[in-house]
Amino acid sequence: MGCRRLSRRRLLQIAPLVLAGAGLAACAGAPPAAAPTAQESAAATPPQAGGERVTIRWQDWPDWEPKIDVILAEMERQLPHIKVEFEPLGEGFEDKTLAAMVAGTAPDVTTGWGPIFRVWAEKGQLLDLQPFVDRDLTAEQIADFHKWQWDGFVSRDTKIRFAMPFYVNLIMLYYNKQAFDEEGVPYPDKNLDHDSYAEMLLKMTKKEGDKILRWGGEISPTQYDRFQVHVQAYGGHVVNPDDPTECWLDRPEALAALEWIRARLWDDNSIAQPMQLQGIGQATGTEAGPWAAGMLATQEGGMGAIAFYANESKFPFALTHLPKGPARRATLGTTDGYAIYKGTKHPEEAWDLVLFLVGDFFQKMITETWGGIPARLSLLPSWKDTIIKTFPVLENANMDAILECLQEGYPMLTEEFKKHAESQAIIEAALQKVFAVGDTPVDYFKEVAAEVTRVNRED
Repeated sequence: MGCRRLSRRRLLQIAPLVLAGAGLAACAGAPPAAAPTAQESAAATPPQAGGERVTIRWQDWPDWEPKIDVILAEMERQLPHIKVEFEPLGEGFEDKTLAAMVAGTAPDVTTGWGPIFRVWAEKGQLLDLQPFVDRDLTAEQIADFHKWQWDGFVSRDTKIRFAMPFYVNLIMLYYNKQAFDEEGVPYPDKNLDHDSYAEMLLKMTKKEGDKILRWGGEISPTQYDRFQVHVQAYGGHVVNPDDPTECWLDRPEALAALEWIRARLWDDNSIAQPMQLQGIGQATGTEAGPWAAGMLATQEGGMGAIAFYANESKFPFALTHLPKGPARRATLGTTDGYAIYKGTKHPEEAWDLVLFLVGDFFQKMITETWGGIPARLSLLPSWKDTIIKTFPVLENANMDAILECLQEGYPMLTEEFKKHAESQAIIEAALQKVFAVGDTPVDYFKEVAAEVTRVNRED
């Protein structure tokens, strides 16, 4: 194992961020841009005394464990100056990691996404990556990332770049083909709107007396980042786009969307209530729970879980776009990324690892291991073939809908407040009252909006 140091420019030569221009349409045939030459590179950081490797702790999902030896071997080849220690995250990692950050014991590089990063950044625990980007990445390289996601990694108030892209997670509508065939109902497609969606959900709900054997669908109405897509489709917002201190859940568009969700859960129960599904995963011994048990005709699910759908579905399934709203089409596009702990003792080496994680080898491994969508446009043309090779069951599952979604550019980021941690807690408590308990009308969100706005405007 060599002990020489690598500059960030040299690292980009070894693991190039292959580029294809700013648009998805251009990425299919454009040649990759050349990586910086050695002559263009900045001076390498001096080696550690005695040529010892620096240890960098990398916290990420346990999905990597089956391939971790291969990944670590490639890290050693590309990053001979670093010893990477992989630490799989567990349940409640958000709070545990924040506690470790405050205590000065957090991993150097860790994964996360929107609201989680927002809280960590709000507490001043994330390193600003913009100086590294300005120093080491060209405009062409930056243009190879999905613009909506790239822009989402910059804090609206402090303007720091708190993370680099990991992969793209989109919420799509999964559907059980077998269930639709049994009922003689056409498969959902891109033309579905919220009215026809409600009708379809009701038709696909299967009962035996008063007992529901199969619900028309499932959403995640109590999760802060999941309910928003319906509000956005109705033309509303959770946060005033021009003022992160103001909550807009009291506006007519938001209230109409929230009422649509409530009615599906509690009036016709065509969407499963959260408590109705509690414990089913454990009972069936599956990660996908009620979906794998055939108890759902549709499910609004994330692409980050595509491997679960592929491995656990005992029936043919496919996915399509979420239904159009009265105002627009929307889906959640996440800021899943990699951040560097501000208290790291080795920021340069941590940045080297992050560049590896956005490089070709690891980005392709994302798809080959668990089907993730790469964070870079230039890798999308090969994504569909790779994911079908990894999971052959997806050949007839309409993977083209994913590419259409990205090409049309309608994913929307989770909306965040100035004082986000407290605001999210207030809103999630309200979502529980209205959607999980079911004894509170949606007009309650008028009070919630006023409270959240008050909290954000307090000195």
